[in-house]
Amino acid sequence: MFEPLVKGWIGELKTKATQKLLLDSKQYHSFNNVLLQGEKGTTQIDHIIVSKYGVFVVETKERSGWIFGSETDREWTQVFPTKKKVRFQNPLRQNYLHTETLKDCLGIERNKIHSLIVFWGDCELKTQLPPNVVKGIVEEITYIKNKKQILLTDDHVDRLCTQIQTIKNNTPILQGIRHAYSLHKKYQK
Repeated sequence: MFEPLVKGWIGELKTKATQKLLLDSKQYHSFNNVLLQGEKGTTQIDHIIVSKYGVFVVETKERSGWIFGSETDREWTQVFPTKKKVRFQNPLRQNYLHTETLKDCLGIERNKIHSLIVFWGDCELKTQLPPNVVKGIVEEITYIKNKKQILLTDDHVDRLCTQIQTIKNNTPILQGIRHAYSLHKKYQK
C-alpha cells in the first residue's frame, strides 16, 4: 500500500534537491508539495517554480522499466524486465489538472504556466513524447533554463510567491493525508 507513496516521495525529494543545487534561488523560487482546492476536489502539485520566465508546474515520477504512452492516452504503461505491466495515470493529463487549478487559484494567465513531467529512476521512455516530458536532472534543468522569454515582472513574481506560500501555510496536514489516501484508493489495482 505504501510503496508507491514512498517511491513518489523519493522522486520528489530528488527534484527538490536538484532545484536547490542547480537553480539560482534569486531567480527561481521553489515550492514543494502544494495542495490546492479546485472545482473537482483537492489536487497536489509536487513542485512549483516561480520565475520571471513563468510558473513551472513539475510532476515527478519515480519509475523503472520501460515507459510507453502518448499525450492523449488516459493511462501509460510501465513494463518491467519480467514482462509484468503496470498502468498508471498519464502524467500529462494529471499535470493539466494541476496547471488549470493553479491558474484559477492564482488568477494567472495559462500562457504564463509551463507544465513539466520529470521521470526519475531506472526507466526508459520508449515512445515519442513532447519536450516537457524529461528524464533526470540534466533534462529537467535544461528544460527550465531554456525558457528565456520574460513573462512576469518582479512584482508579479513576488505576488505569486506570496500567494503560494499563503496557500501552503493555510493547508492543514490532515487535508494532505486525506488527499493521499483518496488517491491511493482511487488508483490502486
